[in-house]
Amino acid sequence: MFALHILGWILFFVSAALLTVVVLLQEPKGGGLAEAFGGMGAETFGVKSGGINRFTFTLAAVFCGSAILISSTWTVA
Repeated sequence: MFALHILGWILFFVSAALLTVVVLLQEPKGGGLAEAFGGMGAETFGVKSGGINRFTFTLAAVFCGSAILISSTWTVA
């Protein structure tokens, strides 16, 4: 159980650092939240989403999953 807890922390920090770098390296597409669900911004969630969006989503999923893993293996003595 302790090994899973340590693995969770490692995944948490590595995915947080990578997620920060990937988000900062992405080119701004404009539009903001108002256009995220209509107009030109709809391409983000549609067929035209590229590999960087999938990678960002995967990193976010790893980040959330590692947070859940840390929470589930947390023991209070």
